[in-house]
Amino acid sequence: IMATKNRLGSVNENEADKANRKLLVKNEAAPRPTRRAALGELSNRVLRSSSTSLKEAQGKLPDLKNVKPRVNTFWKKEELPGKIHRAIVKPSEAKKLPGSTTNLAIVKPFVAKKVPNLEKPAPLAQPETDFQTERSAVEGFATDASECHSNNLLSDVIDIDAGDEDSLIHMTEYVKDIFSYLVELEKKFPIEKEYMAKHEDLTPRMRSVLIDWINEVHYQFHLVPETYHMCVALIDRYLQQRKKLSRKLLQLVGITALLLASKYEEVMPPSIYDFVHIADNSYTDREVRQMEMSMLQRMEFNLSRPLPIHFLRRFSKAANATENIHGAAKYFLELISLEYSMVHLRPSLMAAASIYLALRLLRPTEDGSSVWTNTLEYYTNYTEGEVLKVAKDVALLVIEAPDSRYKAVFSKYKHKKLGEISILPEMSQGIIKTIINS
Repeated sequence: IMATKNRLGSVNENEADKANRKLLVKNEAAPRPTRRAALGELSNRVLRSSSTSLKEAQGKLPDLKNVKPRVNTFWKKEELPGKIHRAIVKPSEAKKLPGSTTNLAIVKPFVAKKVPNLEKPAPLAQPETDFQTERSAVEGFATDASECHSNNLLSDVIDIDAGDEDSLIHMTEYVKDIFSYLVELEKKFPIEKEYMAKHEDLTPRMRSVLIDWINEVHYQFHLVPETYHMCVALIDRYLQQRKKLSRKLLQLVGITALLLASKYEEVMPPSIYDFVHIADNSYTDREVRQMEMSMLQRMEFNLSRPLPIHFLRRFSKAANATENIHGAAKYFLELISLEYSMVHLRPSLMAAASIYLALRLLRPTEDGSSVWTNTLEYYTNYTEGEVLKVAKDVALLVIEAPDSRYKAVFSKYKHKKLGEISILPEMSQGIIKTIINS
């Protein structure tokens, strides 16, 4: 019985399979609707029927041999002639307008008439004073020295820019104009002497404490020297502009100035939250941003006051200074930044006095001649007498540095990677005492 049921089941399956095949053939013979049935069939239909051959399909087509094309004459109003003749269209002649009597005439070329010779103007009178003997426009500069960074090099002055045609920073063609412009800018943005006398809640000692702490933070963050010197300049400029400031906000001014200088000078400046953290969270990031806006508004968004380090690099090149001499001059500049009594000095004078003292200490002349050569006097535009006055004060700061309460600069320059400048024997004995007593 089970075998019979299986046989009957297989027969039923075979019959069902045959029925499905017949249905499939019928479906293939019938035209299938395409995807774009709503728009009509856009492509040639392919005969899919297996029983109908290609010849039978072609036989069903009508005989198109003698069928004439259908021409739509709906828009034709007149019948075309049997033959089409090509007509030559002649250009229509221009007709004269009624009342017009204008005749075209041959236009002759215009010939300019000769202008009678005018009398030549009399030559301008020569100025009474020679240009080379005029006084310098910048106050405080030596009047008997040559023009600062002039192109008219003196015979005994070395051209330190020769060979720098391809330098991106000190290109020969522009470098003299650049530093002449920096000299004008330092006159435009001066720092007043004893400007903190107008503050009731701040003292010069508080400023020195702040700058000493800023120097330490600057060293911990591994920032470039320009960032430190710009930070000091921003602090002094802001305190000079704002007459009343609470001592509780002095550190906020310091970290905000360092943030601004970092944004201006650094490739990857520290985050604002780094400065909030370094201040022991005494201020919020919102307070730092508010102080940042206040400082920029007070300084009218102008941060381009020249820095002493800019001039120092130029003067070190003029002095043909070694790495040790240049490092000592940088050390002197940072000591000057701590001293409130020297804050009013021009950046160029700070740099000139620093390189002068470094040359006197680390490269004294054997014959006792001056280290301040004509080349240095030309490129700095300061005489030896002018820089010696400032160099005496700097030498006193150098001797007092080991015992000073502000030790950030001294400790930093004790490191080997900075040449151990602050602990050199020349910084405490020998010529430096002679300079102070001279």
